[in-house]
Amino acid sequence: MQIWNNNENIELSTRLLIHLEKRWNDWEQPLLLLSCLLHPKYKTNQFKNNSNINYAAFGKWLIYYYQLWFGKESTCILREFDNFRLGKYPFDYNTYKQFNGDVWQYWCFAETSTSELGLVACRLFGICINAASVERLWSCMGFLHSNRRNCLKVFFYFINFIFLIYNINIYFFSHQRFLL
Repeated sequence: MQIWNNNENIELSTRLLIHLEKRWNDWEQPLLLLSCLLHPKYKTNQFKNNSNINYAAFGKWLIYYYQLWFGKESTCILREFDNFRLGKYPFDYNTYKQFNGDVWQYWCFAETSTSELGLVACRLFGICINAASVERLWSCMGFLHSNRRNCLKVFFYFINFIFLIYNINIYFFSHQRFLL
């Protein structure tokens, strides 16, 4: 933000800051905070100086996203969230360390021990946070699908279609019936 505040082009920097603030306000910020709270390594360590961010305050967001993503009422997500807060197995740090820092794989493992919290965590940590992985996939697909290979060859198909209609008409003409 400081870069834009010190920019010589005041109109550009003002417009960009307004755009960035609008995008930030449109974005679902609780997802970012939940991803920190549900990370076994960080938990509430990132928010020690903020009394508004705690497990009780984010229980309602867990319920909200569970209902939104899975279309049913939560029955035990808060109990499972409390077990995570207390570090009960499989939510202890030693279990997490066995996954070499792969938080998504850890939650896929922990999901088998939970009914609801694991589903939300796997969905949350499965969200692609940028387009790099998708762009990498497109790049790899470029070897299979090139512009030349993907073209519709409309003219070629049109000529073949006309040839087919012509031959069908000749056939029907020889039998005294016309198709077109």
